[in-house]
Amino acid sequence: MRLNCNGFMLPDYLLSFTIWLLIALTWMPVYIHVLKQLEDSADSRLVNELFYNHLIELKLEEVERGNTTIEKEGTSYSIVWEKDSIVCLQYKDVFQKNKKICEVWKE
Repeated sequence: MRLNCNGFMLPDYLLSFTIWLLIALTWMPVYIHVLKQLEDSADSRLVNELFYNHLIELKLEEVERGNTTIEKEGTSYSIVWEKDSIVCLQYKDVFQKNKKICEVWKE
């Protein structure tokens, strides 16, 4: 076997590096997916808070009933009335999928 100038055997060093590289490449997508899920969860909490705050303001007659858009942190959230008594909030999540949450409106 041939030694390099530091006394390490070159094939062992390459094998070790390859194993660490495979571990990193295997776990990196999992780590990124978990981070996206955490971000989606925080985003979902914000959306629910915005929607129910809007409904409270509507109940207290601080805002008018009708289709509108709420801007928060650079993102637009659409309030849409479906039929007479169903109000929905539409938005895109962190995965760029269209999402919608709805509630039945009772006066």
